[in-house]
Amino acid sequence: MNYLESLAKLGVGGAHPGGLKLTKEIVAQQSIDHTTKLLDIGCGTGQTAAFIANQYACSVTAMDIHPIMVEKAKQRFLDGEVPISVVQGNIEQMCWSEQFDIVLSESVLAFTNISKSLTSIRNVLKCNGCFLAVEIMVDESVGESDKHAIASFYGFRHLLTETEWREKLSQSSFKQINIEQPSLNPLPITIDEAQDFHFSNSEIDEALDILHQHQALTKRYKEKLPYAVFRCTK
Repeated sequence: MNYLESLAKLGVGGAHPGGLKLTKEIVAQQSIDHTTKLLDIGCGTGQTAAFIANQYACSVTAMDIHPIMVEKAKQRFLDGEVPISVVQGNIEQMCWSEQFDIVLSESVLAFTNISKSLTSIRNVLKCNGCFLAVEIMVDESVGESDKHAIASFYGFRHLLTETEWREKLSQSSFKQINIEQPSLNPLPITIDEAQDFHFSNSEIDEALDILHQHQALTKRYKEKLPYAVFRCTK
């Protein structure tokens, strides 16, 4: 079992850095209403998508490549009576064309071919559409051995510095590229912002062990793996 499979088995909601608390701050800065069409790629169990649909009454499509995540997202939306379209698919090969006002990606791109993913994301955005992302950045001081250890554990295909992220986004023809490290309000998170779990019926002990390894790795490299919010327009 790898890291992503453990998240699927545990049904972790809000696994991305900053969790739902950060998501709320990100989307609050966008103009979203009932006419907005938003695509949440790498939706996981659907915590973010459900919040946005309920909060803004907009059209939300949720997409993930992992079948277990897709099924758990569907169940979340069914239980909460949230009208969200759910798609299982690869973000590198999305078939829509200029369909969405906003594409949201939370800790997803590093697991993919970033250049292909960014091209695909740009293709599904409407003219002047906005791409929002939360992604890990690696500090330039991190050595190759540490990079290898981090990438191997998580299954990252890329670990990029801020400069390298900017280059990738620029090469994909995004405009008004803004990358900032968020400073979250220090007040405690609310119950609905907490990380939630939807356990599968098997291999939970192994999945929890991997989660504990993740927590130890996060603590070890906390200063070397900052995360950032990207805001880019097409």
